[in-house]
This record gives sequence, structure tokens and C-alpha cells, in this order.
Amino acid sequence: MVKEPSEIMDNENGSSEDSALLKIGELAAMAGVSPKALRIYEQKNILRPVKVDPETGYRYYSPDQHKLLDALIELQDMGFSLNEIELLLSGKLSEDEAQKIFEEKRKTLNETIWKAQAQIEELDAIADGLFAKDMKEMSDEERAWHLAKLVRVSDHNVHQTLSEILWL
Repeated sequence: MVKEPSEIMDNENGSSEDSALLKIGELAAMAGVSPKALRIYEQKNILRPVKVDPETGYRYYSPDQHKLLDALIELQDMGFSLNEIELLLSGKLSEDEAQKIFEEKRKTLNETIWKAQAQIEELDAIADGLFAKDMKEMSDEERAWHLAKLVRVSDHNVHQTLSEILWL
């Protein structure tokens, strides 16, 4: 687990341990995030620097924290909120509680996949209808109607739009 700032010796002379520490910008660059993101993670108690220079306010991180940051970024990429990540990484959850959070995320991702698949099917149906008849033969109103339906694919009301398409 990550060392608390109090666990690192406050060594004003600069120990070898201090020389191995990474500045906030260095860790941010290694992980492909901004220093501001690291400050937010610190505020949320997800990833705290192992040392903060009292004079300059510079934040320092151990090389081991890069692994934790990678895990944090991966969880964010999967759609977990910072609050969920804080809970998962805190070690305060039981295995069942953590599993429940993962199951909820899996359910959400499956719903997103289903909606995207429905939108793709709708897009294909609209495109097939639009190109089944030569656009030059369509009236301006027909063309506008088909194009409006095509644009609505990005709407969240997929069920209604899909029903309308299938009714045609």
C-alpha cells in the first residue's frame, strides 16, 4: 500500500530515498495525465504524495505509486467515478461490497453496448431506406425527413426511433 506522508522521513539534507522520489510533473508525464489530475486525486484521498515540501509546496511521489496511478486510470477508463475508485482502492470494502460495485459497472457497460448496437442497427436501417431510392428522385421533404431520421440516431430515445423505423 502507499506510504503515508508521515512514514517518509522529513529529511532536509536530502536522503537517497528523496532522490528516488518523483515530482508531480514527472509522475504525471509518465502516466499521461496532468498535474492537476494528480492534485484532484490527492483531494479525493485516492493518491496522496509521499512528501510535500513545506517551503515550496512541491509534491513528491514514490515510483511505486505509478502502479497505483495506472490502476486508477484504468478504472476511470472503464467508467468508474472517482468516488467509486476511492472506495475500491481504500481497502475498506468487503469482497462482497467490491464485487457488487463491479457487477453494477458490468451491468451499466452491457446496457451501453446494447444501446450502441441498437443505434448501429437503426443507422443501417435508415441508410438502407435512404439509399434504396435514388436521392435525386426524392422530394426535398422526403430527403429532409430521411436525413432528420439519420441525425436522430445519436438521440438517447433509441427505442422510439427504432420503432418508428420498423413501422415504416
